Amino acid sequence: MSKKDLRILVIGQTPPPFGGQAMMIEYMLNNKYEGVQMYHVRMCFSREMNERGKISLYKITHIFWIIKQAYLLKFKYKIDALYYPPSNSPKVSVLRDIILLLFIRPIFKKTIFHFHAAGIMEEIPKMNPIIKMLALIALKKPDLAITSSVFNPQDGVFLEAKRNVIVPLGVPDEYPQNLAALQTDLPEIKILFVGLLNSTKGEGVLLEAVHQLHEQGYKIQLQIAGKFESEEYREAFFADVKKYGVENNVEYLGIIKGKEKEKAFCNADIFCFPSYFVSESFGVVLLEAMQYKLPIVATRWRGIQSIVEDGKSGYLVDIKNATQVAAKIKILIDDPEFRKTMGDYSREVFLQKYTIEKYIENLNESFLLIND
Repeated sequence: MSKKDLRILVIGQTPPPFGGQAMMIEYMLNNKYEGVQMYHVRMCFSREMNERGKISLYKITHIFWIIKQAYLLKFKYKIDALYYPPSNSPKVSVLRDIILLLFIRPIFKKTIFHFHAAGIMEEIPKMNPIIKMLALIALKKPDLAITSSVFNPQDGVFLEAKRNVIVPLGVPDEYPQNLAALQTDLPEIKILFVGLLNSTKGEGVLLEAVHQLHEQGYKIQLQIAGKFESEEYREAFFADVKKYGVENNVEYLGIIKGKEKEKAFCNADIFCFPSYFVSESFGVVLLEAMQYKLPIVATRWRGIQSIVEDGKSGYLVDIKNATQVAAKIKILIDDPEFRKTMGDYSREVFLQKYTIEKYIENLNESFLLIND
């Protein structure tokens, strides 16, 4: 490490749980940079996705542990800059960020905010006056604000960042060379959904679309992977499955990773992600679908619009519109050759824009801007 290297302390969660933000922070930490040296204090407020937004004694004590570790590393290694990914929801996570940043940010010369969760500019005006004042003290005027898409809320501009940059996300290319050996021939068209199951990710909209197609006589197998945010929502979701009469057409895969995840993507025909999640900024799962040559049906919602090229790598539909979702899936089912062409184009775009190498290169350049 050179004495001239920019030293950055990263405060952020890495898996588990396997959410998009945690995965992206892990990818960032596991790569090498020119002129940048990273240190890490691992957040671990939620050990499962369904623990988000819940207060516990463990979480309160964890706040103090993070503050202590940040001070120790800052002065031991003479770290220049703080990297932090602010939340925009739930409210308890925003309050956590305020507390941490009020204590930690003042000891660093520079601050980098990476808005993996987009939309804090929409939440701050809704806060009561005291919380709003503290939020602005904690968050205003970072040296660098990073977002992943021009379609996301302009949080950095709202917070008067000295520099605002757009860095599209990227993931490792895990496309298998022996794809044919991993695939199974089934008569049904397989539609895959992967994500946090909390209703606003759009799995309920997709279920309704599958019901509509089932009523029209299409043979479809919907595979859903992810963690239900609550047991109550899980019960409500499967009550809808029963109500629609598609029990034999819906398979719940649970949380998938490694070979299970590879198998699910390899055997899918279409990837569907009709999200309108308040914190959605890019959709890492869309990049994973693209690398596996899957055509995508997704929503015109924030950074998703940067990824899916409507009519070329997939289709974009309005949020909360099951009829539009069903119509686009129907086009892809009815035309297998076009479906393949779309999937092939998806992978081409992935290789051009969304590899982990491209992401790290762009991050590296952005980090060094704060030295200018």
